[in-house]
Amino acid sequence: MRGIITISLLAGLSLSACNQSETPKLPTAAQVEPTLKSHINRTLRNAFATDVRVTDPGGRDIPCGNSSAKRTYAVKAKAGIGSGNPEMVVLALISGLHQVAKYQLPSYAVSLTEQAAVSAQYRTRLVLSSPKKGEMVVRGETECLPLK
Repeated sequence: MRGIITISLLAGLSLSACNQSETPKLPTAAQVEPTLKSHINRTLRNAFATDVRVTDPGGRDIPCGNSSAKRTYAVKAKAGIGSGNPEMVVLALISGLHQVAKYQLPSYAVSLTEQAAVSAQYRTRLVLSSPKKGEMVVRGETECLPLK
C-alpha cells in the first residue's frame, strides 16, 4: 500500500512540475496597447499637462519579423504648471509616470530634456521629453510581441 501511495504522489508531483515548466504565453501587441495608452495618458494627467493632442493614435501592428509586431502611441501637450523649463518638465513627467506604474529609468538620460523608461512587467517602453519650453512629448511602444 505504501508503494502505491508513493508512486501516486511522485506521479502527481511530476505532472505539476511539467505544468510549471511551460513558458507562459506572451500577450499580443494589441493586448498590451491599452496599457501603453493608459500609462501615457495618466502620466500626462499626473504631470498637469494641458492641451493634450494625440500625435500617433496607434491601433496598427508594426511588423518586427518572426511573426511579431509592436504598437505605438504618442502625445504632445503643454506644461500646465511651472516655468516650462524643459529639464523641469521632464522631471514632472518622470514623477507623473512613477505615480502610474513601476518603470525603470536607464542609468543614463538621453539628454536632460529626454528620458527613456522601460517596463519588463508591462512590456512597454516610453520616451519622456520636452523639446522646447513648456512642451511635453511622450512616445511609447510595446515590445515586439506575437501576432496571435
